[in-house]
Amino acid sequence: MKNHKIDMKWCSDYCRKYWPEECAHILRIADDAVEQRFLFDLPWDMEQTAKAVEFKGRIDWQHMPDGDPEFIYQFNRHRYWICLGQAYALTGDEAYAGCFVSQLCSWLEDNPVCRETKNTTWRTIEAGIRGENWVKAMEYFEDCPVVTEDVRARFLEGLRVHGEYLMDCRVPFSDKSNWGVLESHGLFDIGAYLMKCRGSEAGAYAAAPARTGRGEAYAAEAAARLERELDIQIMDDGVHWEQSPMYHNEVLRCVLEVLRVAERQGIILPASLYDRARAMAHADLAWMKPDRTQPCNGDSDRTDLRDVFTPAAWLLKDRQLRYAGYSRLDFESVWELGAEAALEYESMSPKMPECHFYALRQSGNWCLRSGWGENADYLHFKCGSLGGGHGHFDKLHIDLTMAGEDILIDSGRYTYVDGSLRRQLKSSCAHNVPVVDWQEYTQCVGSWDVKGRTAAGGQDWNQKGSYTFLQGAHLGYMENGILVNRRILSIGSRIHVIADEFYGAGTHVCSQIFHLNPAGTVEMREDGFLYHGVRTDAVFYRLEPSADAYTGGMELEETPVSFHYNQMEYAPCVSFWRECPLFCSMVTVAAGYEKGTENPYTVSRVPVTSPVTGRCLGGDEAEALRIQDGTHSWLVVVNHRETGADGEYIGAEGHYGLGRMMACDETDEGSRMTVLQW
Repeated sequence: MKNHKIDMKWCSDYCRKYWPEECAHILRIADDAVEQRFLFDLPWDMEQTAKAVEFKGRIDWQHMPDGDPEFIYQFNRHRYWICLGQAYALTGDEAYAGCFVSQLCSWLEDNPVCRETKNTTWRTIEAGIRGENWVKAMEYFEDCPVVTEDVRARFLEGLRVHGEYLMDCRVPFSDKSNWGVLESHGLFDIGAYLMKCRGSEAGAYAAAPARTGRGEAYAAEAAARLERELDIQIMDDGVHWEQSPMYHNEVLRCVLEVLRVAERQGIILPASLYDRARAMAHADLAWMKPDRTQPCNGDSDRTDLRDVFTPAAWLLKDRQLRYAGYSRLDFESVWELGAEAALEYESMSPKMPECHFYALRQSGNWCLRSGWGENADYLHFKCGSLGGGHGHFDKLHIDLTMAGEDILIDSGRYTYVDGSLRRQLKSSCAHNVPVVDWQEYTQCVGSWDVKGRTAAGGQDWNQKGSYTFLQGAHLGYMENGILVNRRILSIGSRIHVIADEFYGAGTHVCSQIFHLNPAGTVEMREDGFLYHGVRTDAVFYRLEPSADAYTGGMELEETPVSFHYNQMEYAPCVSFWRECPLFCSMVTVAAGYEKGTENPYTVSRVPVTSPVTGRCLGGDEAEALRIQDGTHSWLVVVNHRETGADGEYIGAEGHYGLGRMMACDETDEGSRMTVLQW
């Protein structure tokens, strides 16, 4: 057994030198805990808070402010006990140890396992998370005289109770939910810690075989459960099936924790755990935004992924993850991995990924970027399954970043309390999608369940030269006899043609919704709108329909957006809409340009013809547009029908081809139509 002991003094000096802001943050949290004041604002707190809760006298571990039980859950995970340990290591002040001991004893006295607490402080997910947090916290206080033999004995007994509880709580739900992984990783940490204690030479650990003797069984069972859970929950492209980057990364962080502990203590794990961790980390790499954060899809916050890439790079010895991580071990990883790992990490040679286009097809995520710098362009298209209760109704959603600045955003989550706001932020209208009659195709049933589950379909993609093609559809409006299909043609990474098709019968209101970054402003124009950002600008052209008579328009409003749980602001949202008989097509061109310059783009409709028959096709059959930026001119042809008869060989302005989505650079002499979709 390796059982390397971390040099806390070295880590303290390292963090003070390289992570002073994080040190200050941790000390503030620890000082608050001493004063019994709690504000959850660590980057990976699953349910952050914006308002501190303070207790006078004895702590009420069941306290639930504003009717949100998520406070109880976050509060009873005891992540702030790790902060107390780090504060003790940074300062040597035994007041932090005293606070830890006091709160530990208070919690053990006030929270027996019973029917009532199983729904609050003893939910199985919290028990699993505490398994990690308790063990990590105690490691900071191992040599502290405030933590007496009696306290250690009570701590061990508390761990034993957690271990037995987690061993007995197995249900089928655990196999398919992130809960199972969080439970199992905590059980593994408890088992590994008790194994280490069992091997100690003296004190309460060695004198308590009844408390430590089950460590091997806990660790072995946890590893077996994790292997089964990850085999069920992780799709072939590395994405967690619940379709929420936040919970994808909570699962990944749990697996990395198990790998870390196993590495430290010399415990052999199934090889599949390493394979799954690598696949999940590389899925993160694919959808990582230029600012290094995860997309806010599903129930997710805007969180920096370097906290995940950095330990993953060292544990998996992966140079691409090293490229995506920090230049040195992050604050938390230093304490957890130690001096040797910190030096080894800095010596690792990073490798920039070569791929700029990722098709995570099993989960329905496609990501295009111009490069790996912080000023890169980025397009993320979603057309996959709903996932579990953390999934949102975001089929055909687009996230768009230009020159490193978010343009089109996801509205986020804000709260888990069922009500109008929770339902609004989960709705399709809170995403950048096409909608019919302003109706939702899926409805919330409480905060977690839904009715009207509908499948995605029609996924297709292609990349040729500077063109990238994406397509998706869903069956959400099939009860009304309507099929919605979205096609996207990206020219390079700065120009995007978004073509939405509504197939069916009858007259309906068809719409496109665009949620904009609140950091910028929107200027409405007759042919669309301009987005004025902090570092870049973008134009959205609405292609006028070919029909002479139609009813339609544009609307600008302010809608809620939440980048972190319990935090909300308002952002501009633009809707294009058209009321017409189906079939209906809506085409929007989004293009970015340098801040402080004039908009260089013009977009115009051009007729589509069949050279074989000489017939000009109607707009319900095919459409073509010309995009010009002052130096280049592109033709894009969108064929709405199956190719056949005089609709098979079509084009515009003398450029023809056989295809349903085609593009041509008119500036390139001799250029022919590039077929992106047959």
